[in-house]
Amino acid sequence: MAGSRISHELKVGALITAGLIIALITIFSVGERQGLLKQRYYLKAQFDDAGGLQKGAPVRVSGFQVGVVNSIDLVEAAGKPRVEVTLRIEKSWQAKIRKGSVARVSSLGLLGDKLIEIAPADQNNPLLNNGDQLTTKEVMPPEEILAVVAEISDTLRSTTLSLNAVMKKIEKGTGTLGKMIDDPRLYTNLDSVMVSMNHLILLIKGNKGTIGKLMNDPSLYNNLNQTMSSINTISDSLKRGQGTLGKLLREPDVYNTLDSTSKRLDVILSRMEKGEGTLGKLSKDEEMYKKLKESSDELNQLIKDLRQNPKKYLNVSVF
Repeated sequence: MAGSRISHELKVGALITAGLIIALITIFSVGERQGLLKQRYYLKAQFDDAGGLQKGAPVRVSGFQVGVVNSIDLVEAAGKPRVEVTLRIEKSWQAKIRKGSVARVSSLGLLGDKLIEIAPADQNNPLLNNGDQLTTKEVMPPEEILAVVAEISDTLRSTTLSLNAVMKKIEKGTGTLGKMIDDPRLYTNLDSVMVSMNHLILLIKGNKGTIGKLMNDPSLYNNLNQTMSSINTISDSLKRGQGTLGKLLREPDVYNTLDSTSKRLDVILSRMEKGEGTLGKLSKDEEMYKKLKESSDELNQLIKDLRQNPKKYLNVSVF
């Protein structure tokens, strides 16, 4: 009996030991596959909107899963609320994720589960240590993208309907475009215009007509060149003080004389306006003006009568 009991206990003990060994092997295998036994470190990233991101979402670097989202918190940063995401990343990837790496909220497919995608920076940049902050990039959520696409689709649909309506009018020959397409006079007029243009070009090339002569006659250029040379010569003469205008520009005495004469004329005109002096009295005295006008009229009448009847005034007798 005693030997049978010991044999039974040994069997039970061996069975339990084998089960424990199998359990340990399974735990290590699953842990290795899931990364439960790997060393990790933590990085942080802040976003304006988490966009449906959840705890446990995968973290990827260039398409490789390197960790998971450890926690999501709402914090205050620069006076406004921000979503702070803590990332639990495998230690073996620390050399790949350096300062300047950019994190963004992405998705598996257009409407799939959310994840964090990290674009690695230059490998010469410093390492990011445990607890450091990642640079982030905000992206348009898929819902907004779909809304924009729907709006563009509606616009295109409306534009297509309008174009179809225009095309139907054109096919029926209604409207301005329809009449222009169906009216043969448009082609005839355009053909006539092209013929006229070709004729004009031939005239120009053949040195015929006003435009052809102007474009091909070198005398026009020569005349313009001579004119510019003359203008330059006159300008040089003025600068050197030659000629009448040059002396007027250069000689201060001439200027002073003209200025003095101008002032005297101003004085004379001022006195005339006031009625002073002989000219002033003549310009202001209406009676004097009437008398001079009457005398002038009588003198004109006398001259006219003298021309018509000279014998009346010239009575010459020889004997």
